[in-house]
Amino acid sequence: MLAHLPALLTTPADAWTNIRKDADQQPWGFLPLMLIGPLIPAVACYIGAAHTGWSFYGGEKTQYLTPGSAAILGLMSYLGFLVGLLVMSFMTRWVLFRVPQRPSLPISLSFMTVTSIPMMVASLAAMLPYRPVLLIVGALGAGLSCILLFFGLPSYMKMPRNDHTRLFAACIIGVGLLTLVTIGFVFMEMWWQPLEGGSYENVVDPGE
Repeated sequence: MLAHLPALLTTPADAWTNIRKDADQQPWGFLPLMLIGPLIPAVACYIGAAHTGWSFYGGEKTQYLTPGSAAILGLMSYLGFLVGLLVMSFMTRWVLFRVPQRPSLPISLSFMTVTSIPMMVASLAAMLPYRPVLLIVGALGAGLSCILLFFGLPSYMKMPRNDHTRLFAACIIGVGLLTLVTIGFVFMEMWWQPLEGGSYENVVDPGE
């Protein structure tokens, strides 16, 4: 499956068709990518929070999380990404429940895993938690994921390109945005309160 990813930028229709063929032959072949890919935002969050630091609005002092708190934040990022993929896979099956090409759970999971790759890569910006950079890179990553989903749904799901397919894609994207906000809020709350996250070190250089 990984061999077809570069072709998504040049010949997306053919790439999605080949990815579907691989998924049909090995329904769980995407599992390593699904489990390893979310480590990117987890590690990036840890580095940005514990070693790079950031400053709040109106303040000049650089803030750092303690290593333990940053590790919990990274863990919540990892689990949140995985839960998001699972929820979106079930939602994709639900949106397509009336069509003959309704995908199985592994097929749906592989589709959502591939479409989330731009967001995984964009999360590298968390290593430098500068707000304008995070907003721009995050928007680009989310936008590219939406493009992959919108134009890849017909090829991957073996559906005709018509208004119905575009409506299905728009519904999945809408559900995805809602899922992103909801899961982000839930896991941030889990980090902040039940797991006692948010412990700061007010130092200028975390190596001191």
